[in-house]
Amino acid sequence: MLSSGHYQILSTLSRHGAQSRTELAQELGLSKAAISALVRDLLDRDILSEQDPVYGAGRPSVPLVVRANAAWFIGISLQDDPAVVVLTDLHGTTLSRIEVPRLAGPEECVTLLVKTVKTLRASLGKERAKLSGIGLALPGFVARDRQTCLACTALGWRNINIGATLAERTGLPVWVENDAKALILGEQLFGPLRGSPDFSMIFVSHGIGCAHIVNGRLLWGNTGGAGEISHAPVTLDPQQALPCRCGNRGCLETVASLLAIGNAARQAGLSTSTRDLARLAAEGHADAVRILHRAGSAMGIATAQLIQMLDPSHVVVMLDPSLKESVYGHALQYEAESHILHRTNACTMINFRDFEPESFARGAASLAARYFIFGHGGV
Repeated sequence: MLSSGHYQILSTLSRHGAQSRTELAQELGLSKAAISALVRDLLDRDILSEQDPVYGAGRPSVPLVVRANAAWFIGISLQDDPAVVVLTDLHGTTLSRIEVPRLAGPEECVTLLVKTVKTLRASLGKERAKLSGIGLALPGFVARDRQTCLACTALGWRNINIGATLAERTGLPVWVENDAKALILGEQLFGPLRGSPDFSMIFVSHGIGCAHIVNGRLLWGNTGGAGEISHAPVTLDPQQALPCRCGNRGCLETVASLLAIGNAARQAGLSTSTRDLARLAAEGHADAVRILHRAGSAMGIATAQLIQMLDPSHVVVMLDPSLKESVYGHALQYEAESHILHRTNACTMINFRDFEPESFARGAASLAARYFIFGHGGV
C-alpha cells in the first residue's frame, strides 16, 4: 500500500516532470529526510527511476521520474462501434490495441470484454502482475461512484452496474466514466495540455461531446451533466428546428454533428461522406457549402458561449480530418472568435485536432492510471 506521501511524490512528478529530491522537498513542504525515505521506497518498488545527475554549483542533483513500466492499464471505449480496447503504460503510451464489436446486451458485452482483457493480460507475460486496473468510457451518464451507467441511449442501458460486474469477472479494479470526461482526463494526465488548470475539449462525431477542467479539476455539475452542449438549443425558429433524439428540437447535435451533416447531404442528393462533401464545398458546390457552413457556424457559436461562461485557456476541438480545413472548420473558427467578448491580455486558443477513436480508450485507461498516481483521495 502506498501512503499519502508516496502519492504526493507521484502526482508531483506526473504533473511537472522530472524533479530532484531537493525540488520535491521544496514543492511539497516536507523535510529532505522524509522525501529521501519515500523516494527510496518508490525506487525499491520500481515505480521511480533516477536519471543522469545534473551538475552545477554545489552537489549534483539527480532527477527522478515515474517509470513507464511501473504499471499497466487497460482502457475500453464503447464510444462507437467497434469498441476499442487498449493496453497502456504509466506514461499513457499505447502498447496494444484490439477492436471488438460493441454489443448492446450487458451480459454479452461484459463476456466479450472479459475475453479481450484476458488476451491483453496474457500478452504481458511475466509483467502481468503489474496490470493495475481498467477504465471504461461510454457515451452516456455515469454515477459519481464511477461504477454505474445511469443512462446510455446508444446501448439502451439504464442503471447498469457495469463497473462492478467487469471487476468481479476480471479480478481487477474498474472505473467507468462518460466518454468526453474520460477524454479530457486523459488529456490532463498525459496530453499536450498536461498541467493546464483551465481548458475544455469538444469532439464532433455522430453526436457531440464536451468536458471541462476548471481550477485543475473535472467539472462535474449537479448530476454529471456539465459540458453537455450537444443538447444546447441553437435553432429557435420552429420552422427550422429539427427534432433531436433527446425529445427536444433545435439542439446543436441536429445541426453540427456528423449525423446531422450526413442527413442534410442526403436530403440535398449529395454524398453523405464528409470527405466528399468537403471536396464539393471546396469546388464551390452551393449545397455542400451551405450545409458545412451552417453546421460549422452553429458549432462556432456554441464554442463562443462555452468560452464566455468558463474562460478556458484552450478549447481543443476534435474533428474528422476532412472537416478541419473545410468550410466547417473555417466557419467554426470565425463564429467563435466573432462572438467572444475580447479582454485585454486574455485570449482563449482554439486548437483543432484529428478525431481519433483510440483517444477515448486511452482516456479510459487514464482513469485507472489516475488512481495509481493520485490515490482515491486525489482523483
